[in-house]
Formats: sequence, C-alpha cells, structure tokens
Amino acid sequence: MRVMFLQGHPSAFARELGQALAARGHDVWRVNLCFGDWLFWHGTESESYRGQCADWEGWIEARMRAERTTHLIYFADRHPYHVAAQRAARRLGVVCVSHEFGYLRPDWILVEEGGQSAFSHFPDQLDVVRAMAAHLPAPELTRRFAHPFWQEAVQEMAYHLGNALLAPLFPGFRADRVDHPVVEYLSYLPRHISGWRAAGPARRLVARLVAGRQTFHLVALQMAGDYQIRANSGFADPTDFLAKVIQSHAAHGPRDGVLVVKLHPMDNGRVPWARLVRQMAEAAGSGGRVLFLDGGDLGALLARAAGCVVINSTVGLHALRAGCAVKCAGIASYDMAGLTHQGSLDSFWQQPERPDAQGVDALVRLMAAAIHVRGDFFSPEGRKAAVQGFIALLEGGLARPYAAFVTPPPRLDRARSMGLSVDPWV
Repeated sequence: MRVMFLQGHPSAFARELGQALAARGHDVWRVNLCFGDWLFWHGTESESYRGQCADWEGWIEARMRAERTTHLIYFADRHPYHVAAQRAARRLGVVCVSHEFGYLRPDWILVEEGGQSAFSHFPDQLDVVRAMAAHLPAPELTRRFAHPFWQEAVQEMAYHLGNALLAPLFPGFRADRVDHPVVEYLSYLPRHISGWRAAGPARRLVARLVAGRQTFHLVALQMAGDYQIRANSGFADPTDFLAKVIQSHAAHGPRDGVLVVKLHPMDNGRVPWARLVRQMAEAAGSGGRVLFLDGGDLGALLARAAGCVVINSTVGLHALRAGCAVKCAGIASYDMAGLTHQGSLDSFWQQPERPDAQGVDALVRLMAAAIHVRGDFFSPEGRKAAVQGFIALLEGGLARPYAAFVTPPPRLDRARSMGLSVDPWV
C-alpha cells in the first residue's frame, strides 16, 4: 500500500500507525495542514500545506497522483479539508479510511471506509446484520486501557491553542470549530466548578429515579460542535433538538411521567442549559415534568428508563445494550428497524418499539469485528493494540471480508431527505 495521512487525532496515534505500516513495507506519507498537525507528526516522511483552502483539493489530488497513493487515512470524515480530499480520492480510485472514537467506547476505535453515520457503508437492515454476525464471537467489552484526564486535556489544548497562537505559520489554514479555542478552554474553568457542585445532587436524583416507580424518559445532549449534529442531523445545534423533544413530551408523554435531560459530560458550559431547559419546559406547559441532570450514573438510568431519545449519540447504542427503547432524531449506524423506534417522536412516548436483544447482540458482534479495533488514542498500551488492529483491518480489506460493506452508503437517501449535503457522493 501507498498510504497518505491527513489530519489525525491530537495524539501520537497517527504517527505510530504510520511508523508501523512503514515497518511492514508500506510507503507512508503525511500532509500537515496546521501547527497542531506538525506538532504530533513531523519529519522527512511529512510535508506541510500552507496554501489557501480554496486551492487544497487540486493540490492534494496532484500529490496523491504523484505519490501513486492507494489509501488515504484521516480522523473525522466531515472536516471540510477531508471532504475535499475524498472528492479527489474518488476521482483517482484511492481507498478512503476514516477513524473516530468507537461506538463501543471506551477502548474501541471506529475504522470505516469512507466515513461514519450517513456516509457509513455498514448495512442498515437487521436481517442482513444477523446473517453476517452468525458465526462471529462475542467481543470482550471489559475496559482494558486507561489514561489520566489531564493527558487528554493537555494534548487537545496543545493542538488547538497552537493552531490559534501560531496561525501565521500556516496562513491559509481555516479551522472548523464553533468556538475560538481560547474562549472554549477558558469556559471549562467555571464548567468544572459547576460540575463538581452538581455531582452530589445528580447522584441523589438518579438514586430517586431508579428506586421510584415514576415513569421517566431520558434525553441525552451532545456537544454543540459535534459533526454528528452538524453533518448528520437536521438540527442546527442541540437547542433545536431539545426544544422539539420537550414540546413533544409535553403534548404526548405520560401525564404522570417526567423527562430527564442529561448534559453531556464534556460540555464546555457556554450554553446555560439548566436555565434553558427550565424555560423550554415552562413554554411547553410542562415545567414540573422536565428535570435537568448534570452528572450521575448513565448505566443506572438506562437500565430503568422507559426510553431514551438521542440525535445520534453513542448513548443510543449503550441504551440498546441495556434493553432500553431508543428514538434517534438524526442518522446513526445503529438506527434500524428491529432495534430502534421507527415511528414518530410523538408516538415514542406511549408505544415505543423495543430493541430485539438477539438483534442487538448481532449488531455488537458485527460492529466489533468489521468496523472497530480494540485500543485507544492515549495510553501506550492502548495505542499499540489499536495500531495492530488497524493494520490487520487495513491489510485484510477493512469491512469487505465480513460482507459488512454496502455501496453506495445505505443511509444517503435519508440524509438527502433531511436536506443534508452528501458530498463527495452525488
């Protein structure tokens, strides 16, 4: 293989993967787009693109042609630079490989040809998934790898703050973030304080909900800048989603039940969610039936909840594994008939379609084998395991040997119906 790497996760993972591929006789090349890229991978096998974003597609196509590239590897398939590179790669017949945090996290990395969610080639029919998973072993999901949070935070900040403060070194680079990194990281200081204060009340609320008899539904918020919202849902941001869910629950939810809105654990505090939830509930006429939760045991909630509403969060898959009914408002690889509620959001509150336990088991087995590798981006042991698994998938043909590759991506029509861009597909 002749492998070209674009932007990777802000860690040593991409560099170590490239080194391992080179050690196995493959040709490896890296293109850096910004200082953060250079920080984690620089040397004779890399080069930097300092041109304008508008010229990027033509430049990367010429480089792939000159290097006779066979595989293009990148982290985050919807980043504008990566979308443009995918267009060029498709014209040249280059295999595009995207990786992300895994659905089966922690300890798993998602590796898919093309991209995720709307752009995933993973099958979307449960009977097909069952057939493909029939002879696959059940994955061992106990956590193996761990790392201190400060390591993750320092690497993330070094990458994005470096890009902001040393922008003149890469004058043409255009970051695609919702907030400026200085503003975002400073906002985490009061957020950590408020999260620490909320921990005790959250534990008590979860204990009361789990021990009580009152019906409750859970809605899991996602990060505002998440590409899963921006590129794989019809919502501009989580506030639009939340307003729709609260209004629907107020009109159609059980009169003696409550809606529990759980904040994403990594939320940066830029949105006053507690106040916003209260205002939305009052406007919908359900002020006493909506609870806000900052923290608490998600597993305990899912085991007891009457249902869980997500845009397309991995919480949805965790809920399915817990036997909890799930309604997806966006596009997710696990959203299929027999697993998630296929009816309207309004019908979900009273007559949810519950997941088939054997179907969930088949989904997890096929996902683990065909589109995941065991490991993480941070711990040395986790990176080593993930590199070995990534190379095994790559050399083996990715999901194709498992027949878990459908083309064109089977969720594109739904994306089109939601008015979403399906670039680089037409």
